[in-house]
Order: sequence, then C-alpha cells, then structure tokens
Amino acid sequence: MKFVLPFCSALLIAGTAVAEPREAPYRAIGTEPGWALTIQNGLIRYVGDYGRTKVTTSAPVPRPSFNGLRYVTPRITIDITHARCNDGMSDRDYPDSVMVTVGRRTVRGCGGEPIVAPARAPAIEGSWQVEAIDGIPVRDGRPATIRFDDNRISGNTGCNGFGGSFRFERGLLTAGPLIATKMACLGPVMLQEQAILRLLGQPLSVSSNHAGKLVLSAGGTRTLVLARTGRERR
Repeated sequence: MKFVLPFCSALLIAGTAVAEPREAPYRAIGTEPGWALTIQNGLIRYVGDYGRTKVTTSAPVPRPSFNGLRYVTPRITIDITHARCNDGMSDRDYPDSVMVTVGRRTVRGCGGEPIVAPARAPAIEGSWQVEAIDGIPVRDGRPATIRFDDNRISGNTGCNGFGGSFRFERGLLTAGPLIATKMACLGPVMLQEQAILRLLGQPLSVSSNHAGKLVLSAGGTRTLVLARTGRERR
C-alpha cells in the first residue's frame, strides 16, 4: 500500500501538467452584407449574408502571410492582415483587416478586439436615438430612443415604451429590471423591440466612436449604436 499512494499522486500531478486552458476566440465581423467569424479551439465558424450562409470546419495551422496569417481549407479561406481597420457601421477601430472567401464570394471586414476608449459617465447622460442594432441600420418606422438621466433609463423601442434604473461603472452599463408597455407590434418592429430589450437586459461595455456616438456592446456583433438627438447634439 505504501507504493500505491505515491503512484496515484504522480498520476494526479501528471494530469494537472497536461491540462491546457481553453483558447481565447478570435473574432471578425463585416457589413453589407453582415457576416461574423470565430476561430476557437480548432474550429472555424462563419455566418454570412445576414445568417443565410453558414460554414463550420476544422481550423488548420495558419500560414504566415505578408504582415499577417492565412487559413486555407476546402470550404473557406481567411486572410488576416495586421493593419488597423474601421468597421464603417459602429465606427470602431480594430487591429486587423480580414478577408474571407467562401466559394466564389469574398467579403471584407475587421478582426480582433475593438480598439476603444471607455466612455466617461457624464458622456452617456441625455437622449439618444438608436441608429443600428447588431450592425444593421434602423431605417423604417417610429424611431427607437433611449434616455439616461440620473441613474434612470427610459425610451421607446419603436413600439413600446420602457423604463427602469441603470448603473454605469468602469465603462460597463447594467440596466434593469426594465418595465415595458404591452402594445402589440407586427413584423420587423417586433423583432427590433426584442433585439433592443434583449441587449439592454445584459451587461454592456460602453465606448464612444470617432463621430461621438455611443456603442453599447455585448461582444462580437451584438451592439447598439446611439446618436444624440435634438438640442443635445454636439
């Protein structure tokens, strides 16, 4: 018995030594048409054409390319160039330019973690109009609005009004619980309302882009872009 315990301990130590942390995801996004890419734990996941095109495949070892990396598979080719990139929708900067080819279709966008400066607390106070949701511009129907005023949040989704409390600490916005009216909405307006309330229901990082707009982000392409309204514009 005196030999068993050291042997078991050795197995436990060896098991601990070979355990590896999960790989941090590499993400890239693009617009017109909207697409998103994730490379993590040996897999490439691509969703393009606003969700109509989907590719999931094993990630090969990337090849070095000019100032970047290249992933080549039978289904998808990804070129990552380490050059600052602006996404054109939320006006955020990223460290990489990314080109993705699926079949005969090639799209371009930005990759890596956004290069942003956290918004100061006073910067979010006032009235805002929702310009884009998850990278898609809000064009039709009644404007969706949000107002931040002395730890209270209120607004309209384009159909129903909502309100509640919020906290803004160290660049992170936490809203709720939110109470909304119950008027029925049809079609795209209902989907817009669901997207806005779903995003406001989770912690959001807040940053200001080059145009002075607010970008509320839950990570990846999950964003709200807000522009100041009326007399509060600067």
